[in-house]
Amino acid sequence: MAIPRPFSGNRHVIILLAGILILFALIAAAFLAGGSNITAPAGTCAAVPNTPPGPLFTSPEEKLRELRDPAFTGRLYSEAVALEPLLAAPGTQVHMGFWSGRGNHGSVLRLLDIVNEGPAAQADPPNRAIWNEGANAYYQYPAWDRILSEHWFDRSMAANGTVTIAGKTYRDPSPVSYEQADAIWGEYSARYAGMAEMFAAATGRPVKVWCFVEGAKPGRVFAKYEFPELKNLEDKGLVQLYFARSVDADWERPDDWILGSANATLPQALT
Repeated sequence: MAIPRPFSGNRHVIILLAGILILFALIAAAFLAGGSNITAPAGTCAAVPNTPPGPLFTSPEEKLRELRDPAFTGRLYSEAVALEPLLAAPGTQVHMGFWSGRGNHGSVLRLLDIVNEGPAAQADPPNRAIWNEGANAYYQYPAWDRILSEHWFDRSMAANGTVTIAGKTYRDPSPVSYEQADAIWGEYSARYAGMAEMFAAATGRPVKVWCFVEGAKPGRVFAKYEFPELKNLEDKGLVQLYFARSVDADWERPDDWILGSANATLPQALT
């Protein structure tokens, strides 16, 4: 039987629509199977797996050469400014935190949070506080991340050439002594202290240095490495040193602090 013309026309339309649907289905299947090649536009954030690197077995001799080079201070300074550009802006009041001894670590973190997230951060000119780990309590210097990945003190406790780090055993191609590990951390800390000179030059203001060192042991990192650098900068008028009377010292309460190294009660190694 002949198909009437109107129905015949509809049949062609139906066939065309069916073909389009099949084509879309094939494209969708290919997209799901192979993934998208579409890239995010510039300026958007892409999720990156937070996979920490494994241990780095840098030789201690190489690391000490790197850290004893005055250029390392400039590198730390650049990393800090990349994280917080206001650290190098004229007029900014830069604060640097130091700690040594039991119970003082949290005090520095509290000071950083109060300065960076309180009213002082919005003042004109603004205040910004840093410490040896990063440009605030959350964002770390790449140099700090690297020195942590090198596990110096873990490696100084190696036995028969092997070291256990985070539950895994590794063979260390570059043995490390405790004295070398201690010196590496000390030299890093000295270069951190030296950044104060660069901040003072960039901002035009002496850096306020807040020291939580009550109970610090003579001969440790603050006494042996950081304080000599800070004392030199204090003598040049580039830093103002404040020593906390207790772990609860508030940077906005002058009576909580001893101003100037000449007035502070310091461990014997510092006097």
